Amino acid sequence: MTESIGLYVHIPFCATKCPYCDFYSVPYQSLLAEKYINTIVTHMKSYHDKGYIADTLYFGGGTPSLMKPEWIERIIQTAKDVFSLKGEITIEANPNSVSLEKCKAYKQAGVNRISFGMQSNHENELSALGRTHKPNQVETAICFAREAGIFNISLDLMLGTPYQTLESVSKTLAHITTLPITHISAYMLKIEPNTPFYNSAIINHCGDEDLQSDIYLHTVSFLENMGFAQYEISNFSKVGFESLHNLKYWNCEDYIGFGASAHSHLGTKRFYHPNDIDEYIFTNGNHILYSDTHSNDLEEYVMLQLRLKKGLAFNRLVSDFGVDKNKLLRKAEQYEQYGLGNIKNDYLSLTPQGFLISNTLISDLLNAIAVNENSSLNLYKATKL
Repeated sequence: MTESIGLYVHIPFCATKCPYCDFYSVPYQSLLAEKYINTIVTHMKSYHDKGYIADTLYFGGGTPSLMKPEWIERIIQTAKDVFSLKGEITIEANPNSVSLEKCKAYKQAGVNRISFGMQSNHENELSALGRTHKPNQVETAICFAREAGIFNISLDLMLGTPYQTLESVSKTLAHITTLPITHISAYMLKIEPNTPFYNSAIINHCGDEDLQSDIYLHTVSFLENMGFAQYEISNFSKVGFESLHNLKYWNCEDYIGFGASAHSHLGTKRFYHPNDIDEYIFTNGNHILYSDTHSNDLEEYVMLQLRLKKGLAFNRLVSDFGVDKNKLLRKAEQYEQYGLGNIKNDYLSLTPQGFLISNTLISDLLNAIAVNENSSLNLYKATKL
């Protein structure tokens, strides 16, 4: 291997299930969690001597910060032994599930980046989202992390949530940009099927499309003015603090996922583990399912690259996918004409206004440049704020 890969570990345990969440999760049980951690370690060791080197490790969930620090340390140490891991090691955390002692232990284990699920700075909005922490616990958690020596700190926000207004978002943004953080993820709420929010009255308390658009555009402008540069449709950072792990996804680079529901991308192969923690433990992570995405390489590349502020490289579309550059340019010029995109240095990038309707633009672009008329457009639907 000449290029380093990313490692993802899915921790599916939660103290409570948020009503909007459609990620795979189960109630926390200490004995089950320990068996699960042991299985991940065993699964990782199965890659020994396969030549992979990793430079990012991301603990996602679920709520990884529910795990005992010694369990997290076991996984990190195994990753170092098997993948010669050096680089960015991130753990997601709820603000009310960390302590100074836990942060110190995570730091000692090798964690150097932490992402807190803040979502909002207003109690009524947090309550509507089913979040159990209080706004002041976010600052306390940040202090714990920094005192422990973890200075690369990200906050997650949710936009377009119940009871949220442009004024309340402005107050949240004004508050968090005074905090000692390096990164902000600001995701639009998307109500998914099979979640408690779906078909519930809660949608009546969310803003309409115009308000949600205003909230998103205001967020982009405010964060840019406060030194958090937008580098992806929903992600903003101080210079040099982009999420290196997540960039691997958006740049179609290789990564291996460990744990129930985790996905992997290695070369031309894409595979994943079923959403079943008991099966993952029983099979030691050896039951995998393959995704047939070969026919969708063009669609996936366009979809992921247009999530990034840098945009889509014309030359690669021509050289790797056989796209007619004239067709591409004609469509890109239309987007530029209407303020939805920019053409610069042989790249097409979307503006914030273009990001708001990225699904439509990606579908339109793929229809215009499709190499053959049978090209599938399934993957563009996954692009969302």
